[in-house]
Amino acid sequence: MRKNRLIFDTGPLFLYFAEDDQIKEMLGEVLSGKVEGYTCEANMAEFYYKTCEKLGREVAEVRHVSIRHSKMSILAIDERLTRIAGGLKCIHRGKLSLADAYIVAVAKMLGGTLVTTDPRLLEIKLVQTRLLKIP
Repeated sequence: MRKNRLIFDTGPLFLYFAEDDQIKEMLGEVLSGKVEGYTCEANMAEFYYKTCEKLGREVAEVRHVSIRHSKMSILAIDERLTRIAGGLKCIHRGKLSLADAYIVAVAKMLGGTLVTTDPRLLEIKLVQTRLLKIP
């Protein structure tokens, strides 16, 4: 039987490092292997640069490496993912950033639940979405 798949947008990754209770259990299930966890390179880039801006390059490096060495699968940007994300961005250009288009494309491609802090991703109703509140 296939495990549940959780697709993590950038916001929940920040919540994890802030030790927020909303995300602890979900990422704990990924880290224990109970569910599959995914993000993509576009979101990793967003996570890195936003962490670097707020907390410095050293913290960004440590957190980036921590995610890469976890059980989280990070999807490379390939032609298939790019076509799906590009199509989504074209249709929803005023509502989706490019990184958002990529993470929604991952959720569509893998049939998983998108975990996000961005209410716009819930509003567009393209994939099953779990919205986390920013404390």
